[in-house]
This record gives sequence, C-alpha cells and structure tokens, in this order.
Amino acid sequence: MRRRLPLVALLGAFGISHAGSVMTLLAIPWFVLQTTGSGIQTGVVTAAETVGLLASSILSGPVIDRIGARGISVLADLAAVVAVGAIPFADATIGLSLPLLTVLAGLAGLTRAPGDTAKRVLLPGAISLARTTLERGSGSADAMIRIGRTLGAPLAGTLIMMIGAPGVLLLDAATFLLAALLTGLCVRVREEAMLTEPGGYFGWLATGLRYVRRDRLILAMISTVAMMNALDAGLNAVLQPAFAHAVNSSVLLGELMGVFGLGAATGSVIYGWWGARWGRWNTFALCALFAGAPRFLMLWMEPSVPLLLFGFFACGLAAGSLNPVLVTVELDRIPPHLRARVLGAGEAGVLAMMPTGALVAGVLLDGIGLEATLLTFAAVYGVTTLCPVAFRVWRQMDDHRLPAPTPQPVAV
Repeated sequence: MRRRLPLVALLGAFGISHAGSVMTLLAIPWFVLQTTGSGIQTGVVTAAETVGLLASSILSGPVIDRIGARGISVLADLAAVVAVGAIPFADATIGLSLPLLTVLAGLAGLTRAPGDTAKRVLLPGAISLARTTLERGSGSADAMIRIGRTLGAPLAGTLIMMIGAPGVLLLDAATFLLAALLTGLCVRVREEAMLTEPGGYFGWLATGLRYVRRDRLILAMISTVAMMNALDAGLNAVLQPAFAHAVNSSVLLGELMGVFGLGAATGSVIYGWWGARWGRWNTFALCALFAGAPRFLMLWMEPSVPLLLFGFFACGLAAGSLNPVLVTVELDRIPPHLRARVLGAGEAGVLAMMPTGALVAGVLLDGIGLEATLLTFAAVYGVTTLCPVAFRVWRQMDDHRLPAPTPQPVAV
C-alpha cells in the first residue's frame, strides 16, 4: 500500500482538480451573467481565462523542469484556491469591478496548465513506485480526468441552483485545496531528472520548442490532435446544441454528452487494464477512426434516440483509449529533463485551434445548414484520423525507449 499510495493520491488529485476546473469554467460565466447581466462582460472574462490557460501551458514548462513538478503542482493548486476564492470574497466585501474580475479569471486560467502539466510529469515516478505499467497508469489517470469532467459539469449546474454561483466558486476553491494536500502530503516520488543545463529562461523554453519541432512523431501527434479538438469543439459548442434544438429536446443534448463521457471513462479503464497487450499505433489509429467522424454521421442520419445514445457511447469507448496512448508515448519517448516543456508546448498546441473550430461550425451552420455542416465536419474528421494510417512516422509509437535526439541548449 505504501508503494501504491503516491499513484492513488495522484489519481485522486487528477480527478478532483479537473472536476474543480470544469465547475469553475461553468460557474465564472454564470456568476458574471448573474451579477452584471452583460453578455459582453461574460465574453471578456471567459476570454481572459482562456488566454491565461494557453499562456501558462507553453510558458510554465521551464519553471516546472527547473524547480520540480511536485512543488509546482502544489503551488499551482494553492494559487487556484486564491484566484477562484477571491472572486466571491471580493464581490461580498469591496465589490467586483470588471477589470478586477478579468484579472482574477485570467489568474484562474494561469493556474490550470502548470498544475496539470506538473501532475503528468509526476506520473512516471508514481507508476514506477507502484510497479505497474505506463499503459495502466496513464489509462487510470485519463479515466479519473474524464470522470472528474463528466461529474463536474452536472454537479456545478445543480449546485448553482442550490447555493448560487458564489457558493460554487468557494466549493471550487476547496477542491483545489484538497488536490494540493493530496499531492503535497502523499505524492512523494523520485523525479527522474530536473533541468540543470546552462542558459536562461528563454533558452530553456526554446530548447523544449526545438524538441517538438525535431521529433516528427510528437509534432504529428500535436498537429493531428489539435485538428481533432477543433472539430470536437465545433460539435460540442455548436452542432450538438443545434441538433438538440432541431429535434426540440434539450434533454437529449445532456444525454449525448453524458453517455459519450461515460463511454470515454470506461474506455480509459479498459485500456489501462489491457492496453499493455495491444500495439500503441494500431490502437490509436483504429480508435481515432471510430471516435470522431461517426458521431457527426449519426447526427446527420437522425436514428432513434436509443440507437443514437448507444452509438455515442460506443464512440466514447473508442475515444477513451486515445489520450492514454498519447500520454504513454510521450512519457516513454520524451527525455525526463524536457518533459514539462514539451508537454506544456503540446498542451498549448492541441488547445489553440478549439475556438476556431467552434467559430467555423457557427459560420457553416448559418451558411449551409446543419446537415451539410455535419457532413463537412465528418469528412474533415475522417481525413484527419486517416493520418496515423497514411504516414509511417506514426508507427514509431511502438518504438519504446527510443527518444528523438535532444537539441543542444542555447545560452541566453
């Protein structure tokens, strides 16, 4: 049990912090609308949180590699406690102006990426101490993240009705505090390497970015997943709500998201237990084909509700293996002293196109209608998920412990 405690605690921190992040993403916009009634102010505050997330994703890597993942994980979660908790506190005491709220939302976004990246850097040490496989550890971590996200959204919606948005934000702050305690007190693992190379902050940052550019597999993974995420954003933010509106069923929208999330969490668990027996490349290539385009096609065909829900659950099962495969390859391939910088750059890369995906979906929906937009997105998704089959670089997923050449640092 002592050997497994760090991994169990880290998995708990993954789930709790991601549940809190989802609750924050819902509670802050609701809080702004409730207190100001302004859609413009809501958009400004939400954009500030997103900008903070993207900026910290790419900029926090050198700090994590230099100081250590455990300390940064705890500090990031504690900073989230302050940033999120300060919103209802300021509103109840000194009053909450738009500039102050925008700054606090940006700070909340800034804390997310360092905490998430640092926990992923800690994962190999916890897995090694627990004497399990990378596949099982990464599958369990992804399952906890998906469970946290799946439960966080409906929980936030329910609690907003019961205790109001300020109360939910205080509860969010408590979740980050619990995640910090779990990581700080229980996740004591040997970090494989820390940044010791010469050079300043920007030199260290450039070293990580050069690694991404030179490692063709990592670059291919980031590019492909970025496109998949953009298409998913268009589906979740625009096309699924438009479909639910067309069939006059808001309940169906929640059911589609719920069964897909449940299927994805189940798929992550399945991969965690049996994924080590499967090839990484063929698992990712096959699951990517079944996880994406079929959802758009099912909405286009409009089958019966039970069949539609079953189809989304099956797509979720396939999607559940994707992130664990990617994380396993990253942890196996990226040199330990570069992990935080490369993982941070990758996280920024795969998130960067999501707003574009939602915007394009909205433009096409108004221009060519729902059915044509669904077919267009299905076709683009299908072509995107054929990349792992068409390009040989993806077969390097099964080359264990063969990292790409490490770029030489540049002194600044």
